[in-house]
Amino acid sequence: MGKSPKLAQAIGLILGIGLIVGAGYLVWIILARLLIFLESANPSVSAAVVGAMATVLVGVGGALYTQAQIKKREIEEAHRERKVELYKGFLDMVARMMSEQNENVSLEPPSQQELVDFMVGFKTNVVLWGSPKVINAQLNFQKVSESGGNVLFAVDKLYKAIREDIGLSNKGLDKRQLVKMYLRDPGELDAMSASNQALQRTSR
Repeated sequence: MGKSPKLAQAIGLILGIGLIVGAGYLVWIILARLLIFLESANPSVSAAVVGAMATVLVGVGGALYTQAQIKKREIEEAHRERKVELYKGFLDMVARMMSEQNENVSLEPPSQQELVDFMVGFKTNVVLWGSPKVINAQLNFQKVSESGGNVLFAVDKLYKAIREDIGLSNKGLDKRQLVKMYLRDPGELDAMSASNQALQRTSR
């Protein structure tokens, strides 16, 4: 019984090779006969046949190229939608963390366990969907968080990497402009040590 699957695979492989060889041989015969015909035909007829063949080949090649480009764009768009969904979740989580420092915001801060569970899932998804810049920015964010550095600065770099990954431009944005949008007073970013300590929990 154990040999049957291997035998079936071997037969399938032989048949596949046979089909490829047969198709190649058939194409070779057709081309050989076509060349003989063109050599014996009237020059004007030969030119017309060659021109028609060139037109067909160009048309087929153009159609195949167009289809390949459309398929590529469809795949890229599907990936982009998945990335937007992933990154939106991260931005929402950071916004909830920062709401602790702004009494005018009604967002409920996440619990410690919720943060831990979210970040584990986020890192896994980043490995699957994130660009190299996003992965590096995420690792830097984690390193800064664990070393007690300014997490807000690291978050801003991560935000810019995220925007670039989904096709948005960062041209014209100054440093830390993105993270300042979440602050009640953007001018006090450098003095927000309390927010920095709170956000450190998101990377653990």
